[in-house]
Amino acid sequence: MTNETSRTWWQQEIFYQIYPASFKDSNNDGIGDLPGITAELPKLKELGITTIWLSPVYKSPMVDNGYDIADYQAIDPRFGTMTDFDQLMATAKDLGIKVVMDLVVNHTSDQHRWFQAALKDPASPYRDFYIFRQGHDGQPPNNWRSNFGAGSSWTAVPGEPNTYYHHVFSPQQPDLNWENPKLRQAIYSMINWWLAKGLAGFRVDAITFIKKDQDFASITPDGSDGLGKVKRKTENRPGLDQFLKELNAATFKPANAVTIGEASGVAYNQLGDFIGENGYFSMIFDFHYADIDVASGSEWFKQTNWTPKMLGEAIAKSQLAIQKVGWGANFLENHDQPRSLSKYIREPQYRNA
Repeated sequence: MTNETSRTWWQQEIFYQIYPASFKDSNNDGIGDLPGITAELPKLKELGITTIWLSPVYKSPMVDNGYDIADYQAIDPRFGTMTDFDQLMATAKDLGIKVVMDLVVNHTSDQHRWFQAALKDPASPYRDFYIFRQGHDGQPPNNWRSNFGAGSSWTAVPGEPNTYYHHVFSPQQPDLNWENPKLRQAIYSMINWWLAKGLAGFRVDAITFIKKDQDFASITPDGSDGLGKVKRKTENRPGLDQFLKELNAATFKPANAVTIGEASGVAYNQLGDFIGENGYFSMIFDFHYADIDVASGSEWFKQTNWTPKMLGEAIAKSQLAIQKVGWGANFLENHDQPRSLSKYIREPQYRNA
């Protein structure tokens, strides 16, 4: 275990997630914004917060609450302008508060100029920034089911018979093709552009999905729809380590940035690779205990009949596994989880106490 004096800078931080749309509305349009966050920074400092994590404020059609990015280097007008962002950074710096942002690089919005160029011209170099495949007999390339509920993880390309693009999540979130070195370099340049603005690091979204099995083979169905869960061929797959090592070496490591990976599908015996001394990330979120109330199946948050004892055992197992190799990103709730009061305290009459 590390002692106080040997801790790296991020091991001494208190992180606070801000969901911008519901945080503080400075212009009375009904949507929280960057100037609203800036105005509240002194209050956060008083509370002891040392680092804020901003959920996505990039330009986006908001199909998935901003996790569908249409422009990596622009602020969505509903949140303000890049000038507003720069002012937030300056105020935070004056107060000694660091800023981390969400980094979404498994996919973009279908409104991103790269994807629009890929759709417009099959010969465009941007076609290889995404995953396009030919179907079979009027059907998608394989029987993978999207992570977002019912339906295939493939969508037909308009005007191109028998051609499909891939999306682990919604059809409006086409997956980036990490097999393409030019795509990877474009991503690294974008990350370094943000780090040069003074960001302390990133919370890295859905990062264990960037490596797909390149056979694109169908799998044994696990539902009556004849489809199988896409994550069986796209989550934490062999070869992912090469992408994550390169990503870290090209961006995070030279900047001494903090990174918190949303790394689903990582077993406890793999933690050393992810958060050990030479790990890909500073920390990762462990979902084993937080997802205790998520039943398997198509429903996103169908509760299970867990007991406090089961939750305690799950937290202990997580902590004991993490502390053998590195540092944990402990959390009780986030933008994908119900609020702690309703999640952990079942009986409404006890929630106000």
